[in-house]
Amino acid sequence: MEKNYTSSTKVVVIGGGVIGCSVAYHLTKFGWKDVVLLERDQLTSGTTWHAAGLVSQLGPTAAVTKIRKYTLDLYKKLEKEVDHSAGLRINGALSIAQTEGRWQELQRQATTAQLYDVDIQILDKDQMKKNYPMMHTEDLKGGVLMPGDGAADPSGVTHMLAKGARQGGAKIFEQSPVEKILTKNGRVHGVRVNGKDIECEYVVLATGMWSRQIGEKMGV
Repeated sequence: MEKNYTSSTKVVVIGGGVIGCSVAYHLTKFGWKDVVLLERDQLTSGTTWHAAGLVSQLGPTAAVTKIRKYTLDLYKKLEKEVDHSAGLRINGALSIAQTEGRWQELQRQATTAQLYDVDIQILDKDQMKKNYPMMHTEDLKGGVLMPGDGAADPSGVTHMLAKGARQGGAKIFEQSPVEKILTKNGRVHGVRVNGKDIECEYVVLATGMWSRQIGEKMGV
């Protein structure tokens, strides 16, 4: 079946995994309605579908913690907004420390997370033994419990983001392998897909481990 590609757009996102669909969704949320996403096969058919899908709010830096907190909040909100399940399961997570260095690191991360209203509990060795009597705690320094952490279905998350992107005005095409990124005077000006050219101002390459093959065609 022939695809009804637009002849021009502001942004082309290449790759229909969780990153590409997230980019398309967020561009539309920022008001960029002229967005086209091209997926060579089907959404999530690359590496996304077999990702672990862990949803953690504890990060090594304040920036990462803030992003992770935002991500969990987004999944909860978007499930309702677009009426599509992300397969979100909030079953909590426990990170433990066996060395003093790791214990100090966890406490630092937990303190940072609390600044962003992350529900987190710092547990010393005695508290862990009380809460988890079957756990061997003799060689532990302590741990942090995050009741709001869990897991999600990577495919469900991706399709949820794609649905949100479409509702925001983005066009998503599957079975649409990009053959070439078109350049002129050292600048991107479009892409060639299934023998047809789409002019654009920006290209977002969200193809993960396949980025090398596309880059080679451009001499990158």
